[in-house]
Amino acid sequence: MKNESVFWVLLAAVGAGFGFLVAFGASGAAIVLVIAIGTLLISAVGRTMRRDVDAKWIATWITLGFVAKMAGTFARYYMVMYLYGAGDSLRYYSVAVQMAEVWKSGNIPSLSGNGSLGTQVVEATTGGIFAIATPSLLGGFVLFAILSYFGQLGLYAAFRRWAQPHQLKPYAFLVLFLPTYAFWPSSIGKDALVVLFLGLAAYSISRLMENFELRWVLPVALSMGGLGLIRIHVAALVALALVGTVIISKLRFGAGFLVKGRKFLTFAGAAAAVVVAVTLIPDIVGLELSSADDIAPFTEEITRRTSEDGTVASGNPVRSIIDVPAALALVLFRPFIFEASQLQHLLAAAETTFILLLTVWKFPSIIRNWGQWRRNGYLVFCTLYTLGFAVVFSVVRNLGIIARQRGQVLAFFLAVVIGLGWNETKKARERRMESERVMPDPEPGMALHR
Repeated sequence: MKNESVFWVLLAAVGAGFGFLVAFGASGAAIVLVIAIGTLLISAVGRTMRRDVDAKWIATWITLGFVAKMAGTFARYYMVMYLYGAGDSLRYYSVAVQMAEVWKSGNIPSLSGNGSLGTQVVEATTGGIFAIATPSLLGGFVLFAILSYFGQLGLYAAFRRWAQPHQLKPYAFLVLFLPTYAFWPSSIGKDALVVLFLGLAAYSISRLMENFELRWVLPVALSMGGLGLIRIHVAALVALALVGTVIISKLRFGAGFLVKGRKFLTFAGAAAAVVVAVTLIPDIVGLELSSADDIAPFTEEITRRTSEDGTVASGNPVRSIIDVPAALALVLFRPFIFEASQLQHLLAAAETTFILLLTVWKFPSIIRNWGQWRRNGYLVFCTLYTLGFAVVFSVVRNLGIIARQRGQVLAFFLAVVIGLGWNETKKARERRMESERVMPDPEPGMALHR
């Protein structure tokens, strides 16, 4: 098969590179070995993920996406080590190497006490990973890139269950190859783990909403728990979006008492998660909240701190509904081209400009298809999460920070753009109808809500 040829060519190239490095005693041999193992593993995952709707191409795309991910990892490493000479990844690595020794001794290391709870959790988690085999700094980047790539695959798998077949290729291309995912979450740190847990949460929620089967509650809870330990406000947004989805969406499934009961339990569990997260946020972020009046000074302080260095966006955080469009533009489409003053800013602006043009191009179709929105539970969830994310992150005015954290929302926004805006062409429809005449019925459980 064509997929197999691509895989073996890539694996042979990686193997040849590994042999070359071993022959010359290069320290990068272990890194290349990790990449080789990662390529083999990812290719196997791609084969496992194949379904009738994408069987001809998805394994190849997943393997090539991993190659793009590795390229982004080396570029990220170059930026941290040589362009800036500093970064959170360096501190995470240094602390994790020390904690790895504690893990190896059979003890659980104490949290460092430096930084936020999420920072300390990532340090301890990284130390646990390094206890198995402590890599070089670049090797650590590769390991975290692999973890985040599994999150990207989860995001695609979640979308696939609620999308039309002709929408899968454009969405897979965006989630697997955009720099937001190939570059930014490809280093040691929070971003890689957040993308991993978001992918797991998205897939678990997409399955849960199909018929509110309670067996998916545990995966949802575990993925949201992982998110909560790192960035509790993101976990709160996921839970809040799930609550809104249960209320707003019109899902097609049985109307029996048992199904309604499972739906209510899903709503109650998600609402409880929102309450727990909102209750814990003040203590985790160091906010003394005695009344709602204390929130404004806290958000103003975040805005002030993120406006001190780098490229700063003008405007204010969301204070009313009329501020939401500006917040969406900030989180999804900035920096604009004219705001880029350096090469790295220009590259980020090229991506956001592409996303903006894609959105404008598909906007008329999105409006025409909006009547279908409530019948697609996953798109309802993605819409609510995107809106909530834009509101919360509108307090951050530093465009560099926003670019790094855009991976926490972009896949959900693009799911809405592609899911509502990407119509099937006449030629593709005729080709599909022809293939359906000769192909067997799709396997049960796929595309339940098309």
